[in-house]
Amino acid sequence: MPGVRPIHEPPRSVASGRVSGAKARWCRTVGAAALAAAGASALLTSCAHPKAPDADPPRMPPASFAPALRQGLSAAVGVFGVGLEYSAAELQKPEARRRVGAGRVADRIGAGFVISGAEGLIVTASHAVAGSQRIAVRLPDRRIVAATLVGEDEMADIALLRVPLVLPEPPPQGRSAALRPGDWVLAVGEPYGLNRSVVAGIVGGTDRHFAEDQELLFIQSDLALNPGNSGGPLLDGSGAIVGMNTRTVVGAEGSGGVSLSIPIEIVMQIVGELRDQGHVARPRLGAEFDDVAPFVALDARRAYASGARVGEVGLDSLAERIGLQVGDIIVGMNGRPIGHSGDLARALLAWRSVSGTTLTVFREQAYLELRLQ
Repeated sequence: MPGVRPIHEPPRSVASGRVSGAKARWCRTVGAAALAAAGASALLTSCAHPKAPDADPPRMPPASFAPALRQGLSAAVGVFGVGLEYSAAELQKPEARRRVGAGRVADRIGAGFVISGAEGLIVTASHAVAGSQRIAVRLPDRRIVAATLVGEDEMADIALLRVPLVLPEPPPQGRSAALRPGDWVLAVGEPYGLNRSVVAGIVGGTDRHFAEDQELLFIQSDLALNPGNSGGPLLDGSGAIVGMNTRTVVGAEGSGGVSLSIPIEIVMQIVGELRDQGHVARPRLGAEFDDVAPFVALDARRAYASGARVGEVGLDSLAERIGLQVGDIIVGMNGRPIGHSGDLARALLAWRSVSGTTLTVFREQAYLELRLQ
């Protein structure tokens, strides 16, 4: 897990995940967040080139996002993990020993948003409260209240909290599937501990998958997310919640500009299970997979690069038991076609029973069916 640090001290960067030479990391690097006002652009039309009648009209940025943010801001909260305990490994670090010796309490800071005002339910990122002895929530009116952990899904990085208060109802839930590359999105969070800070950006892509995040898909944007944004809401241009912000991707050169959010449909599916039973009873396949690279498709003499290629199989995992091998290309699961890694991530997210599970794989120019009894 990430190192423990008070909010007022610069945290260490923690890497998690990789894709195409880059690595996904939790939003933990302190930095100042500023939102520059966007100027209006003139829309020019030409009689010589009339627009096709069935073309979508361009979505121009408004003069201000304030109206869209009104309800989103009232549902956004700050989340603080208090009283974290150091592991034996962390106590080997001089910084941790100094803090313990001085009797200081290490904190984590994140964001969250209300999903049920009547029930006092708040969703946040699991890593924002992981290992905390106590959890505090800063409400929109700046009151600090204690929260209890209803349940968490560490794999999905989602935690459900409850406070003993009636809270403002959240904005309407949007549809992440309706997002298009180039659409405006907004994030509300607590970067640097700055209460309910807002940033704006555009969608870079949807259905993004990382090999290490087996069952997850992400919305990619260029939002300037910082530590304290994790767990906060992602809003579309109308103010509807379309996701939960979770992490950023940083390349080897340190360049950023890629932020990841979990689609709201996935968040609410997991929240429903956490609310009902306090946990998510999901099997873990125990294999890393990604899209089939073009050169792999050529080597396999396949005219198209469909399926999800297995890059790693964990020891004593279900993947090993079922007979998966590195290099296998998964093209089906339980009769469901797998066209790319995102399809497999969706299938695994809905996977609840190991018994009778079948995987169809392409291996050495042949299709095989692997089954778990």
